[in-house]
Amino acid sequence: MRIAGISIGHCIRTLKSLSDPLFCGYFAAWLLIHICRWAHYPIPLLNNWLTDFLFVPAVAHIALTLTQQLFLRNPAYRYPLHFLLLAALYVSIVFEIVLPRYYSFTTGDPVDVICYFAGAFFYFGVHQRIK
Repeated sequence: MRIAGISIGHCIRTLKSLSDPLFCGYFAAWLLIHICRWAHYPIPLLNNWLTDFLFVPAVAHIALTLTQQLFLRNPAYRYPLHFLLLAALYVSIVFEIVLPRYYSFTTGDPVDVICYFAGAFFYFGVHQRIK
């Protein structure tokens, strides 16, 4: 069965690729941090910077999986470092410069920018290599 030119088997392989251990770890950390925030017991270092560190790897992993499975149909394709650094730059500009000017609940933090770029390097050097 095909939906919009994509087979069900292709969708299952895509979902299987998304559920690798590191990506599941990103999601588990995000969930823990947000549950603690909701319960009014934030975990200081994790609450402040781990989510920023994991943001670029999480988004890059979803994008890479979709690129590999649905668009290029090439599971060996990897993002080049400059692509990940461009993503970190874009996220930094949007979340640390633009949004704080318009929304009072956001703040621009230079350490967040460092975390976005560190996450990009982590994804390139660690996660993408073992995927």
